[in-house]
Amino acid sequence: MKKVTILIGSPRRNGSTSLLAAEAERGLKDEGVATETVFLNDLKIKGCQACYYCKKNDVAECAVRDDMQKIHQLILESDGLIVASPIYFSGVTAQTKAWLDRMFPYVSMNLVPKLPKSKKVSFIFTQNQPDERLFKGGIAAFMFAVGLSGLTVKDNLIACDLDAGYKPPVTEKKELMDTAYRLGKDLLR
Repeated sequence: MKKVTILIGSPRRNGSTSLLAAEAERGLKDEGVATETVFLNDLKIKGCQACYYCKKNDVAECAVRDDMQKIHQLILESDGLIVASPIYFSGVTAQTKAWLDRMFPYVSMNLVPKLPKSKKVSFIFTQNQPDERLFKGGIAAFMFAVGLSGLTVKDNLIACDLDAGYKPPVTEKKELMDTAYRLGKDLLR
């Protein structure tokens, strides 16, 4: 059975990002894909220590021992990933950025990817600003950096004008919910 890991970088377990990720998960399950959802905020992940253990030993593993080993293992066992993060101060959350920094073992010093290109990744980004173009530069840079690991970037959703408690909930925005569902359904196609 195919498997996808869903990484959620929001500190809010029931916020817009999590709700859209749940819709993507529903799409995956409707395709018969097993899923595992991980809330990065619940883990203890240190930032990259720039020790270069992975480079000096030419290995796709990290010398820092923390909860990131679980994430690395899930990535290796999965056929694909969905990474979901709100946009804070024009970029992904600190939790999501820490995950990205710790993907360093999957990129050689010559920027040769170490993950198989057969693994696909799609992204869900949420923001409170109504203009989708506002943070596109930061979002594009993040997706590019994830792709350096070898993951094939499949799709992304930028869900705008969301702010829990201040604006209508994402569940009332049928188009966004439908898009998230299709993002999951189409990931491994």
